[in-house]
Amino acid sequence: MTPRDPRAADPTLSVAAGRDLVALVGRLVRDRSWDTLTALFASLAGEEGLPSAALGDLDAAARLVTDALGGLTPPKNPRGAQADELRALCLAVADALLDRCARPPLTEVERRALERGAGLLENAGDHRRAALAYEDLGADEKAALAWGALGDLDRMEAAHAREERRLATARAAGETLRRFEALLTGGERLRAVIAAAAITGVEEAATLRERAAAVERRLCRGRAVSLRAAGDFWLRVAPLPADVGRDADVGVPLRDPAVSRRHATLRATPEGIVVEDCGSRAGVRVGGARLAPGVAIPLRGEGEIALGLTSALSFRAAGDGLLVEVTRGLDRGARVLVGAAPVPLGAALPAAEGLAVQVLHDVLRLERPPELAVRVDGHFIGPACDLLHGDVIEIPSRGARFEVA
Repeated sequence: MTPRDPRAADPTLSVAAGRDLVALVGRLVRDRSWDTLTALFASLAGEEGLPSAALGDLDAAARLVTDALGGLTPPKNPRGAQADELRALCLAVADALLDRCARPPLTEVERRALERGAGLLENAGDHRRAALAYEDLGADEKAALAWGALGDLDRMEAAHAREERRLATARAAGETLRRFEALLTGGERLRAVIAAAAITGVEEAATLRERAAAVERRLCRGRAVSLRAAGDFWLRVAPLPADVGRDADVGVPLRDPAVSRRHATLRATPEGIVVEDCGSRAGVRVGGARLAPGVAIPLRGEGEIALGLTSALSFRAAGDGLLVEVTRGLDRGARVLVGAAPVPLGAALPAAEGLAVQVLHDVLRLERPPELAVRVDGHFIGPACDLLHGDVIEIPSRGARFEVA
């Protein structure tokens, strides 16, 4: 390595550099004051560096130098005084950049500065330090070329091998990324989240995992989902079995303090949908008769389920399910469609005829028949779609639109 020029920069130049390094370097480049630039950048390296010279400004100043050097005609004599002068400048600029960069680089400006410094070291013939800087960047193809120029074939082959592994990882990640996007837009949101967890070793991995985490937080999990149709009509859809009570995650949630957390259960049997007391304090009555513990009563046609003295639900058979409405209590007017999964929505929402709600792996899914085109969150979905809170479900052929709470 050519020794660094021992001369310190003129104190006047150091003061000027502290005020506006980029402007000063631009003026010196235009004047082709290579020796002065070498001394200035040498003063910027190491512990004696100007504390006011931020790495971003230093990199911008270095770019002016590299652009100027790139426009010069190469010296006729590679060992002459002019070539030595330019090599000394390249080394001084590279040292100033590398002394300010973490290894490996932590920020984008550090990556940019380290790559520029490595290129300057290469131009100056310091292939070993250039190769090490490229390795810190993860730029193994460039590192291999630098090791090759140095004649270190073992390190060159090792760098090529790392680059091949990186490319293989990137290809696999690219395929997974395309699969993630296809699953996401097609409605297979849970499978997309699982696919995203498998992506590692590429820059996009962290961003993709953040997107997947945001999707996972919005997944409609549990035993029921609420939909809003035209006219502010709210409907809760609860595949059986569905509990009734004060717990927020039950199929039919009620806020009445006299109702137990899990007051009653609705479930499907070969005889139809039945109701059973879950051991509540206030009891369950159907048609005025109180249910004995462990006794299930079939619900047919129309009727009323009383939960204690203050809350009651009316029910009406709707196809293979029940349309339940709260008739007494704090949640009066709330409607719930219950049925064996998949629950057909047409029984309560005629515009949604053909659509059904299913539960798979604790996630609520919308299912559609092959002949009905359905759009969710702006994308046409496949046969089924994992629902997210905030989704907008559209049936273009019917002009129907539903929102997921």
